[in-house]
Amino acid sequence: MSTLAPAAAGPVTAFVRRRPLTSFFLWFFTIGQAFAFLPLLVDVPYPQVFIDLSTVVGLLLPALAITRIVDGPQALRALLRSAFRWRVAPRWYALALVAVPGLTVALALGFGGTPSGSLWAALVPGFALQLLVAFLLNNWWEEVAWAGFVGVRLQERFGSTLRAALVAGPLFALQHVSGVVGNDLVTGVVLLLVLAVLVTPFRMLTGWAVNRSGSVFVVGLLHAAGDAAGPGSGFGAGLLAHLYPDTALAGTVHVVAIALIGLAVLAATRGRLGHRP
Repeated sequence: MSTLAPAAAGPVTAFVRRRPLTSFFLWFFTIGQAFAFLPLLVDVPYPQVFIDLSTVVGLLLPALAITRIVDGPQALRALLRSAFRWRVAPRWYALALVAVPGLTVALALGFGGTPSGSLWAALVPGFALQLLVAFLLNNWWEEVAWAGFVGVRLQERFGSTLRAALVAGPLFALQHVSGVVGNDLVTGVVLLLVLAVLVTPFRMLTGWAVNRSGSVFVVGLLHAAGDAAGPGSGFGAGLLAHLYPDTALAGTVHVVAIALIGLAVLAATRGRLGHRP
């Protein structure tokens, strides 16, 4: 009986097996970001289409491919099972669909006072519809990569969900670099630094959710609920964008709300975030 020696792998495959996370980020911050930057270079009718393509081609594709190359088909099937694991305890749906938009609105009321927009428009074409669109087209697949691939591997490397989040947070913020282009250099850097501070507790929250629920599906829904509670999916206005159409609240308050939830979970778990070595 003959076997194929591991040394038969080509140089690219060998590199991917030695450096799976490095390979992932090399692909994303080149090929993936090319899609995100294209609307800044060419006038297109729906820029969000290219952001979604950046997610699918730049994040989801390498996460699945590298998992298959490095850990084999069983690991790929396990990742996909987690991505489609929707049968979880109701509290996870309450966290995404009640706690996130509820705290977002509460903070907006504190900062912005009485809203001027329509409540029906904010809840139905705003939150509900944008949640569905953002989840199916972007955030679900985004979290397969960030929570199911990057977060889990960093957690295994450092032996800590908290340390994994501290590394993943700034990288996750850097994913949104195309959104600050157009500002001067100092302003752009400051915006990215502030975003990194705010999204790091979000990565703590997602790591805890994966550890405790075993479901990347839930994490994608949580992410989509945050976007839908704030600015929307990119194809339509979200909850706060309908309630406060003339202010900048929609683009910031939902990020603060999720960061506060993440910090609360960090404190409640005493930094363990559900990790069981």
